Amino acid sequence: MTKSVRRADFLMALAYATDLATGHSRDFALRSCVLAMRFAEVAGLDAETRRGVYHQALLRYIGCNADTHLLASAFGDEIALRRDLQRIDIGNKSELAETIVRAITRTFADAPPAELAAAVERGLAEAMQVSVPILSGHCEVARRIAERIGLSDEIRENLGQLYERWDGKGLPRGLSGNAVKLPVRLVTLAQDAIALNEAHGFDIMKAMIGKRAGGGYEAELAGLFLVHAERLFADLDGPVDRESILALEPAPHAMLEETGCEEAYLAIADMIDMRMPFTFGHSRAVAALAEAAGKHIGLPAADIRDVRWAAYAHDIGELAVPVSVWMRAGRLTERETDAARLHPYHGERALASLGGDGKAIAALVQRHHERLDGSGYFRNARGPDLSPAARILAAAEAFQTAREARPYRPALSDAAAAAKLRGAVREEKLCGNAVEAVLACAGQPSRRDTSERLAGLTPREIEVLRLIAGGHTAKEAARRLEIAPKTADNHIQSLYSKIGVSTRAAAALYALERGLIQQGISPA
Repeated sequence: MTKSVRRADFLMALAYATDLATGHSRDFALRSCVLAMRFAEVAGLDAETRRGVYHQALLRYIGCNADTHLLASAFGDEIALRRDLQRIDIGNKSELAETIVRAITRTFADAPPAELAAAVERGLAEAMQVSVPILSGHCEVARRIAERIGLSDEIRENLGQLYERWDGKGLPRGLSGNAVKLPVRLVTLAQDAIALNEAHGFDIMKAMIGKRAGGGYEAELAGLFLVHAERLFADLDGPVDRESILALEPAPHAMLEETGCEEAYLAIADMIDMRMPFTFGHSRAVAALAEAAGKHIGLPAADIRDVRWAAYAHDIGELAVPVSVWMRAGRLTERETDAARLHPYHGERALASLGGDGKAIAALVQRHHERLDGSGYFRNARGPDLSPAARILAAAEAFQTAREARPYRPALSDAAAAAKLRGAVREEKLCGNAVEAVLACAGQPSRRDTSERLAGLTPREIEVLRLIAGGHTAKEAARRLEIAPKTADNHIQSLYSKIGVSTRAAAALYALERGLIQQGISPA
């Protein structure tokens, strides 16, 4: 049964993703939401303006992945650059130039002095020419993603001004004064305050906010902030929980039904993949393969939906790894490899706010690089912990990635990618049935009956098996599945016969051994 989801839960997932991509600290966007909403209350703003503040704080950087490869090509590690930019007044040309020089110096640290000097000179000369189109793209993409998840025209207009300033020294349009929307001005101040407080401490942060009053910040707004700074920052050092953010959203609270969730997950997929030209459409392609393979082996409809949504979001944790790493032709360093191997962890954490059915999707994202023999990452999970959906997602991701070119390797043909996956099956890393289902759906000749591992169980029988394995009676299973008790009992007898057992305990063990217990959610 499909349940509606608070749209704010998706906003928190997007906020986590943007924190990764921008190098901000843990829960930065969530803490900025708390601070900004407190500030909005002090300022006596009406409900609609506070709604704009709420969404601006959580989603300010949702367009920041657009054309990231161009940013990385010009300045190197874009996450480190963004982290440095958080701590300066970008309207101060001297500070901005120093930050750009620092970024280029990082990139050319091993180059001869003459080459480094030439790179710095070139970077400074081309900085605006490179930056303005990129930042314009960020604004347009932010507005488009906001539209796709159903946000209002007013909120979308706010998100299109994320880099504008009170004094007109922002980008890309150079808006000034009240032309910059109040939620934008307030959230910019709040987020800068958090970044400066983390970097320099509370007292220096206040001094820097005061110094920028009348420049980057409206003087009256900055003055009000400084008067109430102690109160606004109270208990804001630690993590912020989901319930606190949900409680801050002005009523009415928007809900997403299944079609809305589909679009929200698609928006996540596109936000992830737009960082680099060679990943455009990657998550959509993995989702199409995983969905088709799930249908091919007869998974229940809910599992097929979950694996499709997990495929859309599976690489959200990769936003923590600089694009400059993926663009390099050489091998990753040990440190870069460690960071890359943590992306399933970050993916699961990003989706943790969704609760309910979202836990199953987060669990699949967490496992999409695991292998049957425990050689995957990041938890080194083994076969019994990998459901059919998890095995399909792993196979679909591996096949699609193998046939996509990367700067450090050419693309494989479909046949060569299929051979690579079948080699992983022989090494007992990938599930043979999952691989053959994916390959069959990708147009490759199948080498086995992919229903064999599930013993010919129907999707409904799998659902019933999960429930009785979780301790439910036939009547309880019938109630949860909205079927007649006799029908549930018929399913139980049929699945018992197919898997060769006669007791609930043996059926539960069968389900556990074959990964049929759904991860991330309790069957109860």
